[in-house]
Amino acid sequence: MWRAGTIALTVVLYAIAAPLEATLYGVPVLIALILTAARCAALVLALRSPLAATIVFALSSIVVRVVPPPTDAPWPWTVTATIEFVALVLLVWARHGWRAGLVAYVVPGIGISALAQLWITGPTIASYVVALSVGAVAAGVGALLRDRMRLGEALTEERRVSQSEQERRVVVEERQRIARELHDVVAHGLSLIQIQASSAPYRVPDAGPEAAAEFADIARAARGSLAEMRRLLGTLRGDGEAAERAPQPEVTDIPGLVAEARRAGADVALSMPDTASAPAAVGIAAYRIVQEAISNAVRHAPGASIHVVVDQLGGVLALDVTNDKPDTVPPATRPGHGLIGMRERAALLGGSLEASPTPDGGYRVSARLPIPEREAHHA
Repeated sequence: MWRAGTIALTVVLYAIAAPLEATLYGVPVLIALILTAARCAALVLALRSPLAATIVFALSSIVVRVVPPPTDAPWPWTVTATIEFVALVLLVWARHGWRAGLVAYVVPGIGISALAQLWITGPTIASYVVALSVGAVAAGVGALLRDRMRLGEALTEERRVSQSEQERRVVVEERQRIARELHDVVAHGLSLIQIQASSAPYRVPDAGPEAAAEFADIARAARGSLAEMRRLLGTLRGDGEAAERAPQPEVTDIPGLVAEARRAGADVALSMPDTASAPAAVGIAAYRIVQEAISNAVRHAPGASIHVVVDQLGGVLALDVTNDKPDTVPPATRPGHGLIGMRERAALLGGSLEASPTPDGGYRVSARLPIPEREAHHA
């Protein structure tokens, strides 16, 4: 924005200043063209190198004033030169701070005004007073613009940090929730191991004392691991948060989820083989991903048809939730963190999740969750 505006101003000023210097102030045409070009180029140069721009502007202004203008010239320092000086001060002060801005004000302004008195005759004081006064105003405006830009940059950075922190917190919370869900899966397996190991000597009386001792060690290890899991769950659960008693969902619960969405008024179609199955951890993740994808479709595309496809491709559970383009565009809502949670669930299982608009204006969420090789063979 700054560069485009400066270039446009430079072109306009050059088109006006060069003929004005030559015709009204008696500067030779070639000198007027060269020195006016140098002064205007200093404005563009000020965007990157304020000191070099100040020197170029000051020298070109001094040289053009060495050529004596007519004694009846209304403004010994031309109006265009004054505008160029004001633009230089504003640009340097706004872009590079008060030190560079002060140099850009003092060197061309006060310095040239003092030196010009040595060879220019006529009513010069008024010209320089106007130029210096307007330059001082430009310096103030430049300072305000710089403060505004720095405030805007600070707010942008604060929003970026806040958004990053929010996303990090959502990921942590989602991981904790997933860990609590997986706790039930692991705890159930450990409980079975402990019960079977403890009862093995009674169910297999001919196992012998060595086998009985090994079963006792297995049961003791399972009890210890189960206690450690419960301690870990207590750490993950927030203060005052009650334990979740409801059974965790599985892949086979997805049809019930779709039926529930239909009862709520959503147009949801499901394609899922009867033989689809997955281990508990994968099943929980699959259910939650489909649940969140349907919820997002209902929220962001009200009235649109939703298509849920669940398929088992070898050792991968494939999930695809697609919604058609809604008939009416819903009002803009603040983006949530559902996609973050879905991606986190897929990533923790070594899978992947993609979400993107479809060519016809709908939206598609596609997840691929790997099934452990042994479980895939049993499925």
